[in-house]
Amino acid sequence: MEFQVSDDLLLDFHLDRLDAPRKQMLEERLRQDAQLRQRSSRIGRVLRPLDHWSVNAVPPELVDRILFASKTQVIPASSAAVSAAPTPSASRRFVPLRDFLAVAACLVLLFSVMIPGLSQARSMSRRVLCTKNLSSIYEATGMYRVESHESLPYAGHEPGASWLPDGPPSAAFASNSRHVFQLLRSDFGLSPVSFVCPFNETAEVMSEQEVHRLDDFASSRNISFDSLNLAGPRPNLRPPVAIAYLSDRNPLFVGGRFNSMVDPESNSPAHGGHGQSVLMLDGNVQVLTSPVYAKPKKDNIWVAEDVRYYTGHETQTQPDDAFLIPGFPVSKP
Repeated sequence: MEFQVSDDLLLDFHLDRLDAPRKQMLEERLRQDAQLRQRSSRIGRVLRPLDHWSVNAVPPELVDRILFASKTQVIPASSAAVSAAPTPSASRRFVPLRDFLAVAACLVLLFSVMIPGLSQARSMSRRVLCTKNLSSIYEATGMYRVESHESLPYAGHEPGASWLPDGPPSAAFASNSRHVFQLLRSDFGLSPVSFVCPFNETAEVMSEQEVHRLDDFASSRNISFDSLNLAGPRPNLRPPVAIAYLSDRNPLFVGGRFNSMVDPESNSPAHGGHGQSVLMLDGNVQVLTSPVYAKPKKDNIWVAEDVRYYTGHETQTQPDDAFLIPGFPVSKP
């Protein structure tokens, strides 16, 4: 039986309310059906304003305080004497305090249930924007490949250079981000905002003036994604292999240094540790709940094969090994 996709099902997909089997089937349909992807994108645009709506959390003890007040409310004796014989007009005009507080408590409970759902919807909206940014980068990468005889964006090789700024003192430094920066310099219609993840609250969009004046991003705040280490062997592009090309931040490298205390199978911190958005070289954008994926082979996108310690000179040794590393831009005019 064909798997029917309604708008309600797409909405549940964006709000992350589907179980694993249905989510997997829907993701497969989205990869195959361009019209369905357009419908999904329209729903994502509807949810986008939730990114800018913040709601303060409800204090957990607020309901208890309201209910306690309703039980302990003291009515002065003079008021009690007057209320002993209420007039018909008074009974219609005023709501008893206990009933009012009970309604207020119910409203608080209602909002305490709604707020987590709104937060989850806002999170999913941000992830959709992150996926859209990666898709835009892939489109520009395709244009670059056409003009460069099937080459990935490449800024050249510096022999002996380290891709970590905190590498050996005697080594030169060459940021890996200067490669994907070629997509902005090549005027393929790609905007600097595409390199900024909406989850990254410290990110800054690079100005158009800086794009044409510099040879790399002006700051690490201008690029939220890590990219394939191009100091190693190049992957096959005819046809493109399904290995990772860009993703959310690699958690093993922070502030220009390798942190050996981080588990190599940890998720990126970009989405709260729940997973990472990954652009594959075949154009597919996936949300991986683990850095280890199985196609075309079992591979951890954070590490170069079995290497477990890094100084900035390590590279993958196989063209089908994805090793995504951060860029720490040092721009030059």
